[in-house]
Amino acid sequence: MQTSRMFRGLSALVGTGLLSASLWAAPASAQSVKPLRYATGTDAQTLDPQFVTDIPTARVVTQLHETLVYPNRAGEMVGVLAESWEVSDDSLSWTFHLRKGVMFHDGTPFNANAVKFTFDRIMAKETAAPRASSAAAIASVEVKDENTVVIKTKSPYAPLLAQLSAYNLAIISPTSGVKLNNEYSRAPAGTGPFKLGKWTPGEKLTIVRNADYWGKKAASAAVDFTVVPEDSARVLMLMSGEADVVSNVPPVMVNRLKSAPGVKIVEETGYRTIYVGLNLDVKPFDNLKVRQAVAHAIDTKALLTGVMNNIGTAGGGLESTVIPGSAKIDPYPYNPELAKKLLAEAGYPNGFNVDFYVTTGRYINDKQLGEAIQAQLAKVGIKVNLQSPEFGAYSAMLRQKKIPMFLLGKGSPTGDPDFTLTINVHSEGTGNYGNYHSAKIDQLLSEQRSAVDVAKRNELLRQILQQSYDDVPWITLFYENQIFGQRDNVRGLEVLPNENVLFVNAKVE
Repeated sequence: MQTSRMFRGLSALVGTGLLSASLWAAPASAQSVKPLRYATGTDAQTLDPQFVTDIPTARVVTQLHETLVYPNRAGEMVGVLAESWEVSDDSLSWTFHLRKGVMFHDGTPFNANAVKFTFDRIMAKETAAPRASSAAAIASVEVKDENTVVIKTKSPYAPLLAQLSAYNLAIISPTSGVKLNNEYSRAPAGTGPFKLGKWTPGEKLTIVRNADYWGKKAASAAVDFTVVPEDSARVLMLMSGEADVVSNVPPVMVNRLKSAPGVKIVEETGYRTIYVGLNLDVKPFDNLKVRQAVAHAIDTKALLTGVMNNIGTAGGGLESTVIPGSAKIDPYPYNPELAKKLLAEAGYPNGFNVDFYVTTGRYINDKQLGEAIQAQLAKVGIKVNLQSPEFGAYSAMLRQKKIPMFLLGKGSPTGDPDFTLTINVHSEGTGNYGNYHSAKIDQLLSEQRSAVDVAKRNELLRQILQQSYDDVPWITLFYENQIFGQRDNVRGLEVLPNENVLFVNAKVE
């Protein structure tokens, strides 16, 4: 069966507060090799796949670890650590035949016991994984023999293969998992084409070629992930030759870079939605009319045109329309007079003050988007105080679910709506940072998982997206395109729709 090299994994040091300014060093031989240099807006927050909640972290983790299956560019699931599989007639038992001769970075053989250990670990309450919901459909994992594992689901679960491709379900070494437990990030042991080299948190992380990788060896001996939050600084590094690849190129710089010598733009459609989240447990956002007022006061068309230089796609639903099973919903129309009327009806004729949290360097032009929204809301009397903490601190604050208003993005690691809808709109979703609760949506989410008929499932997904749009727990701004810059002597870099970046074939010539 065709294989695909996407990888998952590593640990919970940041999530458990154990990651300090410690330095984790690679072997001296690896440190002496000139790496491919990648400048990213934010650092990895953890190196444990079961604690990853953001794409920049996943982009590191997925070079080191692999999942059982992964989608190819056509969206078809192909084998990675699983070579083949079959499902029982009742659709409750999935039997996976595993790849032989694979070793984890710590020398432990990959086998069915490793798969069971990984899934049991994320499902265990004591692990407290923020993405435990990715394995919620699994009833049990049984080892049939060394190279065969049976995954049983609680009920027929249509998106199981897509779910198994999520970075949170990457397979980790049981030896290192038991030995290190919640300090697994110190020495992550996956099966991927790269190993962890040296990590200076907040500054730079280096991955090095895994000489014992089961598949095609990495084209570069090492890849440096250097943290550069400011968009303009990353672009200057690219133009000067200090970086080989940079993420999140500002749209205003795209045309300039296209004509600049020695560099090229890589633009790909993506699954990410950029949105403004509202906390329904914080006044005045407990009032539907206030939330509607905010939606009508934000001119999403102007943001897409003026701030994003038309690099992105308009839409109102939470899921990008390029994701199979999504639904096309129009954005809320810009109507400041209606916004003022709604505010008055809600008891806020003079508007109100609110802290609005935005990221810097996490998304394309995120700081500029925050400033533009601040100006738009001021026109209807909403006085915004912008806050922009460091991304790790921002993420921790979001998890406390107390931020009143925030700019955020929602991707789709699996390319299936169930994964992120469960996280973002279910009443108990770990990414439901605005405390949105809907018994109707919770029920619809449950129903769509068991819907084997594609048309029926898509209709249920449409209802979920429409209901959440009507309740306005967030305002979708647009669906983000991915914009990377690279030197013109870089070959083999792959940018996928789910925002993963594959470095296995990337090199500087």
